[in-house]
Order: sequence, then structure tokens, then C-alpha cells
Amino acid sequence: MAQNRRANSVIFGFDFQVNAAIVLMLENIKNLETLKLEGDYEDIELKLKNNKYVLAQAKAVEQSSKDFKNVRKNLKKALLTLSEGAQKVAAAQLILITNSPNPFNEKELNNMFYGHAHRKYDTLLDSSKELIDGYLKKIKRPLDTKKFMIQVLPFETDEDNERYKVIRQVVDDFIGELNLNNLGINKKLLTMWQNEVFKNGSKKKSAIKLKKSDIIWSVISLVVDVEKIIDDKFAEDFDSSLYAEIINKYKEVIDSCCERCETFIKILHDYQLFKTDKKEKEKCLDFVKTKWTNYKSEFKLEYADEDVEEGLIKIILYNIIKNRITIDRIKKGVNYDI
Repeated sequence: MAQNRRANSVIFGFDFQVNAAIVLMLENIKNLETLKLEGDYEDIELKLKNNKYVLAQAKAVEQSSKDFKNVRKNLKKALLTLSEGAQKVAAAQLILITNSPNPFNEKELNNMFYGHAHRKYDTLLDSSKELIDGYLKKIKRPLDTKKFMIQVLPFETDEDNERYKVIRQVVDDFIGELNLNNLGINKKLLTMWQNEVFKNGSKKKSAIKLKKSDIIWSVISLVVDVEKIIDDKFAEDFDSSLYAEIINKYKEVIDSCCERCETFIKILHDYQLFKTDKKEKEKCLDFVKTKWTNYKSEFKLEYADEDVEEGLIKIILYNIIKNRITIDRIKKGVNYDI
């Protein structure tokens, strides 16, 4: 029984770490370069465009609303590892991210940590500062408190709707800022990010780093979902049985593209430079029909016959171009440059 509890605690802790990483990622998305779990310097590492880092120590408590016995121990350990990390890289911010609403084990719950809270050192109560200062005095090279923050991310129970409610809200806000109106994209996006981060985090150290393009690809792939975009006029150019096979292979093919975001943006750049006598409405079809062979090397189409290969590339190009305004809005919204 005790072994099962420990195993469950580890799973819960890693689940919190993954979702904490998603939240921190979105809070820093415009300046983000890479995201890493279980990195060289901390539980969560965000490398920014200016080559500085946001380092975060993730500490989860299964019964966070009532179990405070280890929160000071968690604080002490976080201050030590964050101090050590800050000696190895240029840190812009050092964060203890926890689900405990009482990270200092005060006798009475402090409402400053209610909900999804962000508290810098200088905004804490004097008693909390004294506790931090006492721990830092025992560290040979302590962190700079001007960079230190405690972030409380509510995360509790085995009920998904309750456990992930704040993370869902953060994703909803992100989608709202990008002005994406795709029905159900929020839930799908969170699931994709959770699986992507978890999958990478369970691999060896060399494989757990995610580039910004890996992260925003999830958004773009949902926007160009073939089932939502292809119109009847374009579909009429394909034999019905061939079209069905193409649709089945569509997601597999675009996911196999090595530099996915870069390829999509290159295609849109090529389209912008494309000259034609056709009207704007027909320009897209003209580009797809005359330029599709230029992109054969961008997509892995093993064991596909020529008709399927041609159809797949044409549909991919069509979807990208039809959604060029949305893709450009995503690119600008996250400050993404190739």
C-alpha cells in the first residue's frame, strides 16, 4: 500500500510538473526559445531569446488544501537548487511553482496565495521574507531575491475538470489573444501539449528539449485540420476513393515534415511572391496546381503512389494558403521568427 502511494505521488508530481511547464511556457511565449523538463539546471527551464533563463522548481502536494507539513522543506530545497542553477546560467527569473495555497505553512491561510497567484519576494509578508532569508543564509552562494518568485498553481484531486481547470483557463486566454475561433481547439491543444511534453519528458535528457516551433506547431496543425477546411469545389478535382485515402494520410504526412513551421512559412512566402494573371480567388488553386512539385522533398511519402503523393501535397498547400491569415496571426502573436 505504501509503495502504491509513493508511485501515485510520483505520477502526480510529474503531472504537475508538465502542466506547470505549459503555464510557464505560455506566460513567456513571446520571448521563449526553448523549453526543457528535468534539465541541467532545474525541473523546468525556459531559455529566452536574450539567452537568459527562467528556472523553476516544481513542488506538488497531493492534498494541497490541507497538507502543509512539508511545504517549508519544499521551500528550503527550492531555494537551494534555484541558487545553484543561478550560478550556472544567466537567470532572468527564479520560481518556486507549487500547488500549495500555504507555501510557508502559516497558521492561517493567507489570501495573497488564493487562486493562481504570482508573488515576488518584495510583495511577501515580513514573516515570509524572514523565513526565506534564514534559509538563504545557509547557502554559500544564495540567489538574488529580486529574481525570486513564488507561483501558486491550483492543482488537486483525481477529477480532470477540477485538476486542470486553471491550466485550461490559461490555454483559453492564450487562444483568445490569438483570436482563434476554431470550435474545441482549446481542449485539443491542451491535450496535445500535455502528451507532447510528457512524451519528451519521459525520454533521455538529450531528447526532452522542445523548440518554440515544436510548441506552436500544435496550434498550427489544429488550424489546418483537413476535415474542417477542404471545400467541395476543391475536393471535386479528386476521385472519391483517392480522396478518402489522401485524407487518411494527411495528418501523418504533415507531422512527418522535419521542419514543420519553417516549411509552412516558406510556402506562404513563396505564395506571396507568386505571379499570376488569375484573380485572387483563383490564385490559390493556380499556385497549388503549378507549384506542388517544388515541395516533394519537404514531405516524407514512403510507399505512396504518384496520384496519392500529388493529391496529398496539393491538399497540404491548399490548406496552408487558405489559412495564411490565421497562421500569420499565430506567428505574430507568439513572436515567432525563423
